[in-house]
Amino acid sequence: MASQKKQAAYEAAFEKNLLSGINCAAIVRVMAFNQEAMTVDVAPLVRRPMGDSYQTPPPILSVPVAAVKGGGFIVRPWYKAGDVGAVIYLDADSDNAISGGEACNPNTERLHSGDDAVFIGGIFAGAAPSPGLPEESFVLSTEDGETYIAVSPRGILIKGDVQIEGSIKTSKTITPNTSVDVE
Repeated sequence: MASQKKQAAYEAAFEKNLLSGINCAAIVRVMAFNQEAMTVDVAPLVRRPMGDSYQTPPPILSVPVAAVKGGGFIVRPWYKAGDVGAVIYLDADSDNAISGGEACNPNTERLHSGDDAVFIGGIFAGAAPSPGLPEESFVLSTEDGETYIAVSPRGILIKGDVQIEGSIKTSKTITPNTSVDVE
């Protein structure tokens, strides 16, 4: 019985040791955003056990930013230093796949590496979402909620100044609440 307990303890410690070497995801803070390359430099926020203490992992640099992209459309996020999000660590070396967008062999045998992280942004860490945003709507908003576009089954609501570069066409009537100045 004692040897079975020792064996179980050994197996549990062995499994914990194996799992501690696998990176799946991490909560991070943005240090810098490169809008041309759509990458961020991030600092992990959760310390990892190393020996008898907890250590802060090193920054992860030039991490590709995940965005909504497809069918010729994109929703491009914009990040600034201090924003909190998550990185996921891809299972294998992803350099060729990310640079070429095609099925390929990995360059190296690395697994679950910071070199293969992808940033998934926008975690409300320590703060609630912007107050006063329309409910039951898809909302694109500034953090303070002072400017937004809200799409709901009731229609589209825009709060803030609107600048249009191009023509406006409508098949219905435009009814202004105040006078309209046309230059």
